[in-house]
Amino acid sequence: MNQMTRHLRLVFACVLGLVPRVVVAGDESLPIGFRFVGNYQLEKRVKIRDAKPFVVRSKPFVCRVYTDGIKVRVYGESGAESFTSFTIHRNDGILVGAGTDRMETVPGVHAHSLVGNLSRQLILTEEQLVLTKFPALSDIVEITYANRRITVGSNN
Repeated sequence: MNQMTRHLRLVFACVLGLVPRVVVAGDESLPIGFRFVGNYQLEKRVKIRDAKPFVVRSKPFVCRVYTDGIKVRVYGESGAESFTSFTIHRNDGILVGAGTDRMETVPGVHAHSLVGNLSRQLILTEEQLVLTKFPALSDIVEITYANRRITVGSNN
């Protein structure tokens, strides 16, 4: 009975607006001056060495992406303080489907980041995020592919 009373109180508080609504990724406190772009879920990670690709097993995770038109911030699942920042260097679109009969330019940005000895290249479209890492002290290039998700819990 006590648990039922708590549930009823919570329902009434939500109806009356006394409890903040449940937030999905992107509704959380936006970085000042940034707008929410979308949630992207890791689909595949590939490493390349000597022109030979090999898939790296990774557990799926969702990242949140924000931009202010100059920078792109990619937040992981670990919290609001943890993000990687990229500087946009091209915003005139992304060529997709290269080498196929479905080649086209879609809206998107190219951005880069150099932190320590790790150079990162980000390609961001409405549907996909591609992150390429070039470590300075290694001959292995890592490419991460993530597809846009409407919400964190979505199975789309």
